[in-house]
Amino acid sequence: MGRIIHVELTAADLGRAATFYADAFGWQPEPSPFIEGYLVARTGEGEGIDGAIMSRDYQQQPTIAWIEVDDLDATLEAVVKAGGTRAGEVQEVPGVGRLAYVRDPEGTLLGLRQ
Repeated sequence: MGRIIHVELTAADLGRAATFYADAFGWQPEPSPFIEGYLVARTGEGEGIDGAIMSRDYQQQPTIAWIEVDDLDATLEAVVKAGGTRAGEVQEVPGVGRLAYVRDPEGTLLGLRQ
């Protein structure tokens, strides 16, 4: 089953967004060691998910939900068969896994992680 595991918020001004989420909600955004213009945001202890704030240079959609999958290649095929589309190439991020973006038939961007 595809469980939501992460959420990305996009921002035109990363510093302003990071300050807002830190001040308003106590998040702790820190620069990613792998991707420039991408802040990993710890959102607290307990149930829930962590997130990220990234530059809109990467994606324009304001919020992107990430879904964990067992087999990324099989899921990409299932997305296309179900009427969705791939949105870029598969990426490998050290210590994180294989990642890809897709769009549902309505155009909503989703992230997939194996």
